[in-house]
Amino acid sequence: MKKSVCMVAGEASADKHASAVIHALKEITPEVEVFGMGGPEMKAAGMECIYGIDEFSVMGFSDVIPRLRHIYSVYKGILKAVAERRPDVVVPVDLPDFNMRLAHRVKRSGIKVLYYIAPQAWAWRRYRARTLSRITDGLAVIFPFEEGFFSSYGVNARYVGHPFMESGIGQPSPSWPPKNIVLMPGSRLHEIETILPSMLGAKQIVQKKYPGILWHLRMAPGLDKKKIEAMVGSDVALTADMPPADLAVVKSGTSCFEMAVMGIPEVICYRTSAFNYRIAKAFVTVDHIGMPNIILGRCAVPEVIQDDLTPETLAHEVIGLIEDKDRYREMQCAFAEMRKRLGSSSPSQGVASWIQSMTD
Repeated sequence: MKKSVCMVAGEASADKHASAVIHALKEITPEVEVFGMGGPEMKAAGMECIYGIDEFSVMGFSDVIPRLRHIYSVYKGILKAVAERRPDVVVPVDLPDFNMRLAHRVKRSGIKVLYYIAPQAWAWRRYRARTLSRITDGLAVIFPFEEGFFSSYGVNARYVGHPFMESGIGQPSPSWPPKNIVLMPGSRLHEIETILPSMLGAKQIVQKKYPGILWHLRMAPGLDKKKIEAMVGSDVALTADMPPADLAVVKSGTSCFEMAVMGIPEVICYRTSAFNYRIAKAFVTVDHIGMPNIILGRCAVPEVIQDDLTPETLAHEVIGLIEDKDRYREMQCAFAEMRKRLGSSSPSQGVASWIQSMTD
């Protein structure tokens, strides 16, 4: 009898990480059937996508409210497919507000659940850690400190490695003083409209002092290039791929961690709506928002957040890295320390092997 796995991912990075698991799983068990919700990379890896990741292109408390009815219909549709097809394992990938509810219902129906990429319960909503002990059979975590944290709540947690450490994003050789600076304002248009003006204002300040620096903007997939071009002007080169970069100005999120893995010194920034910020401030229990700082347990990378995010403040941090070689090198050393902590395990192979063991 063919083995069957349901995977559920809701955004682009999860689509990429889950696709690597599907490739690894099909190497171990070529006949396995995989279905669920995902994006183009999961589909290309051989998954039958019954829903696409565009169903979840929202972020923040206020953004999700208008789409609740549609999201609920997707939730019910996936549960119906799971009930009818009875996969051996369901693998929720990230997307905790949706996937934890899904995992609860799936586990209650007697189907095994292996959760990949844990919710950040160590940052806020710690009760989720105890909930995961009840609604999962296993939790594959991607940061070293998460294994101990979730295990202390009774979760069968295992550190499998971080996807960036196996995906070959490379480690370029940024040089000081910086000749190329890349702006990375996020992957959602409303984020970009909130954060990019401060980045561009900082660029103008820095440019007056250092006119020879080349500026780039790395565009996330799916963005309207003409809209971004209209915002940045002609002296910023737009690129879908990672451009040459000696320094980065990055919205908090996956990209700031990616820069650290690549060894590129950076300034992290973030701004959201006042409502979202007040909610987060009330519940978040960590001292930093950037993953490099969270992993290292100290502020190795400057973070410019919310009302502090002005062109002047951002430019001050950028100029500091342009003018202070020791500070620049110190940040690179911190990133090397972070990479050492992450290790070199292959998460896709680790998760695929775990799935296989649960289907035997």
